[in-house]
Amino acid sequence: MKIIISKHARSRMITYNFTEDLIKNAVLEPDEVVNGYGGTLIAQKLLNGYLLRVVYRKQKDEIKIITVYPAKKARYWREK
Repeated sequence: MKIIISKHARSRMITYNFTEDLIKNAVLEPDEVVNGYGGTLIAQKLLNGYLLRVVYRKQKDEIKIITVYPAKKARYWREK
């Protein structure tokens, strides 16, 4: 499956010092996926005490990453 990273997401990756491999891994092997707004999905990955959130849209044979950001685990994480 092809993964496309938007300019905005790339800018956020630079801001937060996230690698492309880290972002792709979060989407392909997330700890949790939740529904976002407007048909988006949010892949969540626990990393070093914070939560990496990757907002993306899945289409036929590609994934378009819209934005990425770190968040506090307590704010978004749902214990299973």
